[in-house]
Amino acid sequence: MTRILVVDDEQSIRLTLQEFLQEAGYHVEVAEDAKAAQQLLKDGNFDVVVSDIVLPRISGVELLQAIRKESPRVLVIMMTGQPAVDTAAAAVRAGAFDYLFKPVPKEAILRCVGNAAKFKAVEDERLRLAEANRRYQEDLERQHQQLRDNYARLRELETLRDNLTHMIIHDLRAPLSIALGYLDLVKDHAASKLGSDDMGYLDTILMNICRLNDMIGSLLDISRLETGNMPLNRRACDVTTLARSVMESFDSLVEGRRLVFDSPSPSVMASCDEEITRRVLGNLLQNSLKFTPKDGSIRVAVSRKDGMVRLEVSDTGPGIAPEYHGRIFEKFGYVAKPVHQYSTGLGLTFCKLAVEAQGGQIGIESEVGKGSTFWFTLPPA
Repeated sequence: MTRILVVDDEQSIRLTLQEFLQEAGYHVEVAEDAKAAQQLLKDGNFDVVVSDIVLPRISGVELLQAIRKESPRVLVIMMTGQPAVDTAAAAVRAGAFDYLFKPVPKEAILRCVGNAAKFKAVEDERLRLAEANRRYQEDLERQHQQLRDNYARLRELETLRDNLTHMIIHDLRAPLSIALGYLDLVKDHAASKLGSDDMGYLDTILMNICRLNDMIGSLLDISRLETGNMPLNRRACDVTTLARSVMESFDSLVEGRRLVFDSPSPSVMASCDEEITRRVLGNLLQNSLKFTPKDGSIRVAVSRKDGMVRLEVSDTGPGIAPEYHGRIFEKFGYVAKPVHQYSTGLGLTFCKLAVEAQGGQIGIESEVGKGSTFWFTLPPA
């Protein structure tokens, strides 16, 4: 309920205005002078003050000035028995919300107080929203700062991880290379002395050390690509010939799968690093061979599309659900199959970074049960 304080030294006016306003549903208190009004204002929470300009000892304008200083959210309506322009102007200059001329009709006081009450309600809501917005902005800034701090910490941890990984990789590579060399010597010298089972064990050891060595090499290359330190020898390259050559190197691994090559032109030239591009295509082919059944087929295609040279490797494997298409190019990303999950390792991560470093793009088109097509583009020569 809106609380009104009526200030007038004439009792009849105080009581009449109190009656008008109480009938309209307002809570009304009265004061006979400015001093009594100031005491009531200290003790109570008023929304609107209706005061006569002419008061004993302390004038209504002085009371208005005190209210504006001490309780700026309280609206003040001034009344005067002297309908002069300078009197009204003085009240407005002092901060009055409105002014009325005595005698005050019931309709006039109700209209004026009603306007003040509505204005006060709107202003209170505006201030409430402003305060809520201020708190929201402060909270938002705290959250942003927390995110910035977390991001900075994450970057520090990533740098620490990368440095540690780089150090471990370098420290592992030398002993692995030595072990691989000595195992090759052992195999050559012991071939006539070991049985078939022992030779098989030795071959398994060699194969896994080679895989580990390749993984270390991939990690180093990925690190170089991420930091922009991978040397690239970009030149005009016939990717049709390159693709055929890569496919031929996989002939011994096909094992019944049908390997098809498709190119609209005998020669399609791209601007790329030939060896890096060969590794990218080889990784994609190896990935398709891994997940294509032995009675399936793999298609390698070279074409020109949208001003770029496009290479595709399509297979009839199990396919990949759309939610894994982005994750598959991450380091050691995994893809769920109906029965189990399998890791994509580092090969596809290398492919993505290597293609993008040469100004191209890489992607996948796949549905579960319909095979997959891995594609990448290169700038034309």
